[in-house]
Amino acid sequence: MRGYGQYCPLALAAEVFAERWTPIIIRNLSLGCTHFNEILDGAPGLSRSVLSQRLRLLERTGVVGRARAGRSTAYHLTVSGQELAGVCLALGAWGARWREVRPEDQDPYLALWTMSRMIDPATLPRPRVVVLFHVTGHCAPNRFWLVLTAAGNEVCVRAPGYPEDGQVTTDVAGLIRWYAGEATLAALRRGGGMTVQAPGWLVRELAGWGTLSPYARAG
Repeated sequence: MRGYGQYCPLALAAEVFAERWTPIIIRNLSLGCTHFNEILDGAPGLSRSVLSQRLRLLERTGVVGRARAGRSTAYHLTVSGQELAGVCLALGAWGARWREVRPEDQDPYLALWTMSRMIDPATLPRPRVVVLFHVTGHCAPNRFWLVLTAAGNEVCVRAPGYPEDGQVTTDVAGLIRWYAGEATLAALRRGGGMTVQAPGWLVRELAGWGTLSPYARAG
């Protein structure tokens, strides 16, 4: 890593923060990812070698801590890293307010993956909740199963083998608007951009999930 050669707090911070993929890695850690593959799952396009390099850098700069348990390695944000995560949050709010999402950047898997990290399984009315999302007008994979359990939430691109509690059908734009808190579930259903086949308890849960994004009110 080359520095700016300036004794300026902004330059010193940028030497860590402005490396490509670093804000995304910090975001994923702040969403509760602790293992290498979890971080990777939420960063489509990030290679394993680059992730390894960035984690080593973040360890050296005191942003990320690492702990080993047997053959497993877990990562976490240090106090410094948690403060830097706040910078990521502020930057994201700026992006939500001033930047337009390009159609080619609308990734249904990533939207559902991020949402899954924000849903607390302890708040669910059942030990396991499974929702099928059918994303119309999108190339395969375009069917995603959101599986929520106390053991951890995940997004599957193949049927997980559990009974489905409900199904949501939407296009990519509608999914992104709902996930980002730009449109409510009720508004999308009224406008025909989203259909839901689910019992009442799950419809209420879905409505709440659309408010979880920290950027929901940034615009």
